[in-house]
Amino acid sequence: MAKKVGYNQRFLNLTIDSPVEESKLAYDEMAPVWDQVTIVTDLTIFPLGGKHTQPREALLVCTTKAQIMDNQGYKGHILCVEGFDRAVDSTEVFANPQKDIKILDVGAGTGAVGEMLKARGFTNVDALDISQEMLNLAAKRGLYKNFICAPLTDTRMEMIDTAEYDVVLCAGVIVYGQVKPGAIEECARFVKPGGLFIFSIRCDSYDPIDYGFSSTCQKLEETGKWRLALKEKRELHSNPVEERLRYCYLITYKVLQ
Repeated sequence: MAKKVGYNQRFLNLTIDSPVEESKLAYDEMAPVWDQVTIVTDLTIFPLGGKHTQPREALLVCTTKAQIMDNQGYKGHILCVEGFDRAVDSTEVFANPQKDIKILDVGAGTGAVGEMLKARGFTNVDALDISQEMLNLAAKRGLYKNFICAPLTDTRMEMIDTAEYDVVLCAGVIVYGQVKPGAIEECARFVKPGGLFIFSIRCDSYDPIDYGFSSTCQKLEETGKWRLALKEKRELHSNPVEERLRYCYLITYKVLQ
């Protein structure tokens, strides 16, 4: 029988206070098995364009990509690309849906979002991730143009210009205890006026006011940085190990300035 693959203890021990180098090491160590642990997607069942059938579920622990051992049904990457599809299908939301728009995949990992974008003909995509090993694996798949190895924090990333991207996607990265609320402002900085920031965030991270995620989003709306184009409560895990993990918000903001 094939050996089960799962999250290692270093990864499970990460907190908001973990040193950046510890976080990098944890993700680097997980890189060789990341697709087996988190995501298995057969792209052949995705119709290209804005209307999807239900995808095959992703997984938490498996022996091979064909044999699911323990399935939480993770959908964060799928939801973000669905949000992207819906935005580019609407000229009210996004007036520049050409295939050469510049996109940043935040928390790109080994390329789950990049693969879905490529299948839709969007290839001017950069990858940002804390793990160089993850990015190395993504590079072998030919999904991204440029690779940025850096953590997502509330500190300005000098390697990314203000208003550099038409669209920024962030699937499942912004979570209480792992990323600070100020990281949302930094992601907004990356986006051109008229562009989009599309992300998924678990409800148990977004809803508590004292966590700061919802209030940060509201502040940016009140100051005229962006306007809300979409916010939907969606199922993030179809078979979660804890009920609090079941739902997330799929959120799209149109950046105004």
